[in-house]
Amino acid sequence: MAKQGTVLMTALPFCHVLYDSERGKRCDECFELRPDQLKRCVSCKFVSYCNKTCQQKDWLDHKKECHHLRRIASVIPIERARLISRILYKIKRGVIEAEEWNQFDDYPERTIHHVISHRELIKQDPDMKKKVATILFETRRFMGKDTPSDDDILNIYGKLIMNAFVICDEINHPIYVGCGMYIGPCIMDHSCCPNAIITFSGIRMNVRAGTDIAVNNHNHAFISYVDLLAPRQERRAQLQPDYYFFCECTRCLDDSIDELMLSTKCPNNNCEGVIIKKDGEFQPCETCGAASFSSIYATLAAETAQWSAATFQRLQRCEQDGRDPAEILAQCEECLRGQDEVLHPVWNVHRIRLMDLAAMGHMRLEQWAQAAQCILVTLPAKRKYFPANHPNLSLQLFSVGKALIYAGRCDDALPHLHEALDMISATHGNEHPLVEQVEQLLTECKSEIKKKAAATTN
Repeated sequence: MAKQGTVLMTALPFCHVLYDSERGKRCDECFELRPDQLKRCVSCKFVSYCNKTCQQKDWLDHKKECHHLRRIASVIPIERARLISRILYKIKRGVIEAEEWNQFDDYPERTIHHVISHRELIKQDPDMKKKVATILFETRRFMGKDTPSDDDILNIYGKLIMNAFVICDEINHPIYVGCGMYIGPCIMDHSCCPNAIITFSGIRMNVRAGTDIAVNNHNHAFISYVDLLAPRQERRAQLQPDYYFFCECTRCLDDSIDELMLSTKCPNNNCEGVIIKKDGEFQPCETCGAASFSSIYATLAAETAQWSAATFQRLQRCEQDGRDPAEILAQCEECLRGQDEVLHPVWNVHRIRLMDLAAMGHMRLEQWAQAAQCILVTLPAKRKYFPANHPNLSLQLFSVGKALIYAGRCDDALPHLHEALDMISATHGNEHPLVEQVEQLLTECKSEIKKKAAATTN
């Protein structure tokens, strides 16, 4: 048995690249946020490192691409083409393994050649035709005379589509900073109710048991490939074309969770009840019994959900591209006002996801009271929709504790920080820098509470 919190696997990437949006802010090797310490490669002037150690670590992977980056200096290569070329060059050097450790009883030896490609499925998929043409063009342009056969490129591309991981900086606001191929962790299958969780410390990936796992076998450890705040239809719509399977995990077969995620407000303005849909029909309100739903209500609910999903995706891209947080926040708030009329304020995920973006905007603008309020509103749903001890929930507890302290509400912050510390210790491990950050905030919070009590007594 693997107990909750047990490290199941730890791995460094076989190859990795920093996202262009983070270039000039982070080291291209370790991904640490050190904008004042970075020194660019004197040859290509494209990649940057925080010190000589990182430059030396990356040199064998960067050596070949350095020449290509100089050759096409006026064109920024897409990250995926760079990652493909790095993998191809590494295999050509005879390197096929990565630095990994695991404690599974049955774990097979794995190399890059064991990572499934689904190359033939991709070649036959009409929806992939444009993507394949783009990646072949970009890789040929980048690698020039070193370009291998289209089949070799597609083989690596197929491995990346199915198995690459986005790398998250969980310390300086949770943000995706790059992508990498992790040979060991990609052996684990998907579930929308995972029992294993992934966290990052720099580029090092750690996989922990989110709950007790009865059999210490990699076939019994499941991670999630998709956003767990996405409704079932959206999750399946991502999994089917990207991973070539139709998810039938226990959560996907449970209609009740999805019904709550898409719930609307009771049409009775004096009631805070939840309206759910079963088999295309709105069900009577369990709070007040309201059972009359006009066609206007039905149309409004459907249209609001549709434009809310589209708005979230657009604003999420803006946030990831580093757009003005004030501008993103203003659009979030406009959208939230539009949702007020029909989407349930506590349980509807379209509203929760926009609340998350709004909270991020408030925090970036140091509007702590507003940020705390946004996060507090979403906590009940996240406790419902995420598995116990999920990193997303633990980071939200940390964020709301931090926001409440800076908003001058230390008494309210204390219980959230205590819960965050317990959960982050389980999800990230006691040695993770986040644990130290939470402990520092707890010390600060308790100190402020004592000062306030002393001032009141005096």
